[in-house]
Amino acid sequence: MKKKIRIVGVLSLIIVIGLLFLSTGGKITGIMLTDYSISEDGNVMTLEVGVASSIGYIRTFKASEDGNKKYITFYSTYGLNSNIGAKDEFQVELHPSCDEIYFYRGNGEYKLKLQKNSGTNEWERTK
Repeated sequence: MKKKIRIVGVLSLIIVIGLLFLSTGGKITGIMLTDYSISEDGNVMTLEVGVASSIGYIRTFKASEDGNKKYITFYSTYGLNSNIGAKDEFQVELHPSCDEIYFYRGNGEYKLKLQKNSGTNEWERTK
């Protein structure tokens, strides 16, 4: 009987830990742009980002394009506030026609973070 209780306890613990692990790694909404740079040929932008809250780390991102706009969604690391696999610098490929970059802010909405100045053709942060 003790052996069965022990097995059920261990299996329950494994299931709880597995569910906690699988329930993380989702989209992050509080992303701050700390710095950015453009490659010499203008095809790649390096973004340095951080999380606005004290909880959470960034693991990866996914980018999509819609005409001249690039939409970026960042994803958290796996585990409860784990920094394993965390990054703060990401390289984004830019199409020559791209002149606006948006970050995901939740509820299917994106916020404009960077915009190319039409007069100087230089990237600038938005306010």
